[in-house]
Amino acid sequence: MSINHGNVFSAVNLSEYMYQSIPKESTPHLKNPYDAIALLSHACMLAVGFRLVGLGEDHKIEGTSEGSAAKPLPQQWNSSTSDDYAFRYAHSQSSLQYLLKISRLGSKSVVNCLGIGDDKVRTFDLKPKEFVSESSFPFTILSSEGASEAALSIRKTFISAGRMTDAASLLKIHILQKVAPGLQKEGYEDSAHAASQNREQGGPRRPEPGRREGEEATPYDPLRDDRSPPLAQPRPYNDPLAAEPRRPYPVGDFPPPGFDDEYEINRPRGGLGGERRPLNIGERDLYPPGLGPHDPLRAGGFGPGGGGMHPTFDDPLFAGRRGGGDGGYNGQVPPGARYDPIGPGDGPPQGWGGPRFPRGGGGLGGGAPPNPFGGFGGNDFI
Repeated sequence: MSINHGNVFSAVNLSEYMYQSIPKESTPHLKNPYDAIALLSHACMLAVGFRLVGLGEDHKIEGTSEGSAAKPLPQQWNSSTSDDYAFRYAHSQSSLQYLLKISRLGSKSVVNCLGIGDDKVRTFDLKPKEFVSESSFPFTILSSEGASEAALSIRKTFISAGRMTDAASLLKIHILQKVAPGLQKEGYEDSAHAASQNREQGGPRRPEPGRREGEEATPYDPLRDDRSPPLAQPRPYNDPLAAEPRRPYPVGDFPPPGFDDEYEINRPRGGLGGERRPLNIGERDLYPPGLGPHDPLRAGGFGPGGGGMHPTFDDPLFAGRRGGGDGGYNGQVPPGARYDPIGPGDGPPQGWGGPRFPRGGGGLGGGAPPNPFGGFGGNDFI
């Protein structure tokens, strides 16, 4: 049987190496899926030029030959009751010998390899049931089958030819490219070693998809290019669909919760009337005690500020309506307290009143309380 070196890890190539390596005297030729994975690993080593020199570290095979003329394995290659396998190889491009071990661990096959004297172990594992058809075992090559038919029968023990080459690719990536970097073989490419050499030597890089070699890269234009924008966005990145940034909250107050601003608590002050706008009456009643902007409990007292449903005379609503009094402290009406008139003629604290509201007799201030809404005459009070 001639081995095709066009692609050393093709399913056809590997199944032919597997057929050549099976000792025909003892049956069944493959007892279980773990035998198949071990034999496939051995075929991969032969395909890239390794030659078998023994089973395990001490066993020795006389009269070894190159992989292109593979010989049947010793009959005891799969005699372990625990489904453990060991192969020792040499290669013309290396002075080391390489030990390959395949062990069963639960439902997995664990593949280990090291260069003897190097002591760096490379390993990976796979589940045989994901690559081979368990119903095909035990497997025996029929005596009536020729070499090509027998190789085809071996391929059929795998789920598909693609699954067979997938298992070989795992061994290439995790074993061969690590223990024997830069290995030269017709039909075999050490992509990891080639990429490393290219980076070290500053060689040309492969062109980006959609761009021919030698063509300069063009900056991304979102209005003209169909390709996706770059992963790393510039800062700041102006996204017209992005949510408007949250407005800063007053210093010393707690940040508002992250929900829809139903009551417009984050809306900046301003608009109709500013701090004195009549529509602002009752604002403070929206917040529980101890919460909300400009809360008297957090500010350290009950000073002026107003905002409730019952504004006091020190509320900003009444700002600018003071008369000629000094507005000093009145023991009957402490600052910030709400004072309700207790009878006719009872007025606001001393110092309130203005030219638009004539003073009368009696009361704390000597006159009628100021009317903030105006328009009803001198003695009208709401």
